[in-house]
Amino acid sequence: MTQQVWQVERGATDVTNQIESLNYSTGRRTQFDSWAPGSLVFTIHNDNGEADSYDLNDRIILTATGTSFYQWFFVQEVLFNDLGGDGGGSSATIVCTDLLGRLGRISVFEEALATEGTLLQIQNGFNGLMPSGTSIVLQVSDGSSTARADTAYTGTGLNRLNLNMTTEQGWLAVTDVSIYLYGRADIDDTAPGTITFARSASGTLTLGYSDIKRIALGSNYLNDCTAIPPTAAQQNATNATGVAAYGTYGAEFATVDNSTAQALSFAQWQVESRSDPDQLSFQISVSDTANDLTDLFESIYANEALVTVSYKIPGDATTYTTTQIMQGWSMTVTPAATYMEIFTSPLTYTNFFTLDSATFGVLDTSRLGW
Repeated sequence: MTQQVWQVERGATDVTNQIESLNYSTGRRTQFDSWAPGSLVFTIHNDNGEADSYDLNDRIILTATGTSFYQWFFVQEVLFNDLGGDGGGSSATIVCTDLLGRLGRISVFEEALATEGTLLQIQNGFNGLMPSGTSIVLQVSDGSSTARADTAYTGTGLNRLNLNMTTEQGWLAVTDVSIYLYGRADIDDTAPGTITFARSASGTLTLGYSDIKRIALGSNYLNDCTAIPPTAAQQNATNATGVAAYGTYGAEFATVDNSTAQALSFAQWQVESRSDPDQLSFQISVSDTANDLTDLFESIYANEALVTVSYKIPGDATTYTTTQIMQGWSMTVTPAATYMEIFTSPLTYTNFFTLDSATFGVLDTSRLGW
């Protein structure tokens, strides 16, 4: 297979020849998790003080050569690994953060936020504070839920982003020079997923995995949910069938819901969409030793959230397929290979409606009625 080649630049200077290895991570493991800063950590040889050229907030550009994929990072820390004698063999580890990490260090004091769509509120409130040359982009819509106004929000941009994304239950990606936000109704409207992960590689769009973990009965299961908005009364919803079958599995969510009705909708949605403990998530390992990763990185660059996972169950000859949302991924790059680990969650967590609800509608024989 064609080995994936990487380029690392510090500003306009190509420093790839300094790199001994690098590690990258972005996104989250499950749909329950908050969106955390992504990171790029690479080790360089430092026999002649090469690390002295790296300063706080230097722009680092990671590029997957031969693809459209690239991403900006910012230096946060330099760890010197000095050896004795003449310093031969010394190295340094450069720790960088992505735009979510920068948003986590951007604080506002008593910032006024208007009542707007969950995603639009983030863009209007924090886009102007982003590092020069970067932006927060609404890819499809302003969000399906409305975020309540805050006349005096004090905190970090990332904290508010996570409150809004929890309320929206949407998806985001960090690539090139932007944070891309998608509402929950936008996820299955993104560019159709072209990538399939399967037991063996077949062309460039079907990648063979070296390891796959099917994850069921995990922390994503939920049958009791309390939504806690900033001013409206907190709301609770219970899936009685699930409680009767498994006992209570509850969770609380701090939201920015604009009304009691919206908060109740949120709680109802959670206990219905997460009501099946047999819904599968996956943790998938792939590498460029068995695959050409070009189309995968083209797909990641295009923010294609949806992927297909093909798998077999031990003792069952049937091949099953499922549509999944790629929530996050990490990779380790050495001179020998690029190794990736990809985390997915079921599309069903966002792609559904409730058949009998005063909020979502009532299935009324041949039509939905309210």
